[in-house]
Amino acid sequence: MDEQKTPKSPPDPVHQPGTGKGEEKVKKEGKQTGRHETGTKGGAKRPTGKSTAKDSTGINPKDPVDPESPHLPTP
Repeated sequence: MDEQKTPKSPPDPVHQPGTGKGEEKVKKEGKQTGRHETGTKGGAKRPTGKSTAKDSTGINPKDPVDPESPHLPTP
């Protein structure tokens, strides 16, 4: 008669131990410096926000002289 086949074991997980998810980092360390929320937008209530020069660079960031001028991040 035919021999019984043993079931295959599942493949190894792709996620490597020690590598966290992005949403876990925010919960553990908090939001990035230079970013802040401004509320929600539209019917889907998508979160909106703004950033400062600190978001683009950590090396001696300077905000615009006029606070009403838009923030243009470096390329």
